[in-house]
Parts: sequence; structure tokens; C-alpha cells
Amino acid sequence: MKTLDPATQEMLDRALEKVVEGTDSNITLVPGYKRKLYKAIMESLQYADQLIEQIPRPIELSGNKLISDPYVRAFFYTNNGLQKACEQSYELKAFFQEHESSESCALLCMRKVEKTVLGMQLEGDQVLRDVKQTRVSFENHRIQSPAEDESTARKELKCCIFEGLVTNALSDISALRARRRQLQTEQQRLTGRLRTKNHVEIAKGVSHLDYMEGMGAGSGEGKLEWIERELDQIGYITPEASLNQVNATFEHPEDFIGMKKLSINLDTSGILRSGNDQARLVNKLNLFEVTIKGQPSRVVTLVKISSAELGSREFRFPRVI
Repeated sequence: MKTLDPATQEMLDRALEKVVEGTDSNITLVPGYKRKLYKAIMESLQYADQLIEQIPRPIELSGNKLISDPYVRAFFYTNNGLQKACEQSYELKAFFQEHESSESCALLCMRKVEKTVLGMQLEGDQVLRDVKQTRVSFENHRIQSPAEDESTARKELKCCIFEGLVTNALSDISALRARRRQLQTEQQRLTGRLRTKNHVEIAKGVSHLDYMEGMGAGSGEGKLEWIERELDQIGYITPEASLNQVNATFEHPEDFIGMKKLSINLDTSGILRSGNDQARLVNKLNLFEVTIKGQPSRVVTLVKISSAELGSREFRFPRVI
């Protein structure tokens, strides 16, 4: 790997330390483990930067913007819904409790929902009734990672993505260990039964064995061979194996998190319209949808929230002494 400037090297060392602490500390026993991890970690950090750069400048999240800002209008139909999302955010409450800042920049996440409804549509001079239309709404609003300014908020998002990759790598290592223990338990049970009852079928309902029977591994010996093959594939979860698993996760961060841009045209009632529909005021919205492994897709955007605008007293809670 090429020589890095001191600041980048320090950042990379801190990231590597978090990866090792968050996955398997025995990785440090592998000779040259830092060199083997540096490239994958650097690639994942660059990928996180690319994702975050796609998110546009923050919108002002305020009740006064419900009419003038098409994004706020689409995300929240009422001021009550907007304030409810803010009041339910523990992170936002904690931010205004711990900081003297009157404004926060945070990430707003929500689920886009499409529903078929019946409505009216203008075609030429005719008004058509009971026309099938698609209404778009946004639910399950979450305000996360509040910070004092946009730059800090973007850094917080980068940390969240990186920590998610660490957690994903740990989950994969833990899953391998659990699977190996499960196979070894079944292997010991089969071996014991075969010693006392040679060529006797295993009772049905045992985990994984019914599945193997369906694949033609009907005898005890056949099931043992199937288990042994899978154990060989998994191998022992050595520090080297953990390092390889971590590398596999960080070399392909796109398998864990991805983002795509969506462009939709909505009227003021949230009805999906074509770009040339002149029946009502239509706004083109550019949305960014994030998909995280094992979770449903969510629309994300940066928002600026003023404590004074949204009633900061609602965010306050007593300090714990």
C-alpha cells in the first residue's frame, strides 16, 4: 500500500482499532494483520464518503415550511406529525439537553408507502371520477445522529455506516461459530447412536436432518458425511479466519448498505403524477433511498431543526444526578 500522509494514517489506525475491538481481538495474533486490513478498511471509508456525498443539502424542518417547501409538505401532512417525529427522537432530545446550540442538523429516515386510491382526474375538458391513482406517503419517521452543523452531521453518518459494517462483520463471525457448534453437536449425537445402533435411521424432527433426508442422505453414515463436509467448508474459526471474514465484509460494503436516487412527481395531495400533468400543482422530488442488509429500504435526507421553532421546552428532560 502506498505511503499515507500522517492525518490519513492516524485516521486509518483508529478505524482499524475499532474494527479489531468490535469483531475479534485475536485478529492481532495474525502476523501483518494491519497490512492485511488497511486496504479493505480504506475502501469501505471511501464508499461511505461516496454515499454521504449523494445526500443533498439539508432542508429546514419547520411547521412554517409545510406549505412553501414541497419536501416538508410531502414528508409531513400536518404540523402535529412533524412535531411528533421530533419529540419521539431520543437522540434529538439528548442533543438539545447537552448542547447550548439552538439548531441541529440531523438525518431524517422514513419509509415510503404507496397505496392505490380512487380519485378524480382531468382529461381535456372532462373530469373523470373513481380513477385509480397512487398516493405516496411517508411513515415511521426517525430523526437520528443530530449534530451542531452539516459538516459534523455528515461525519456522524460516516461513523454510523462504519460501525454498521463492524457490527455486520461481528454478526457473520458469530454466525459461523454458532453454525460450527451446531454441526459438531449433531455430529457427536449421530456418532454415539451409530456406535450402539449400527445403520439405524435417526428419528425424524431433528434439526437439519429432515432436510438432509430430502437430499438423499437417508442413512446415519450419509448424514455424518454431509455434516463433515460442511464442517470442512467452515473450518476452524481461527484468528486468521476471523480476519478473512472481516476483510470480506469491508471489501464489499455495497453488500451491506446501498443508496439509489428516486425522482417522483407529487401533487399537493400526495398523488403520484406524470411530469407533464397540469391538472394540479405538481412538484418533482428527488429522493434518496437507503437499503441496509436485513432491513427494509428507507428514504433519507438531512434536516435542520431549530429548537425555538419546534418548541425546545418539549425536548428538555431533567438531568440524571
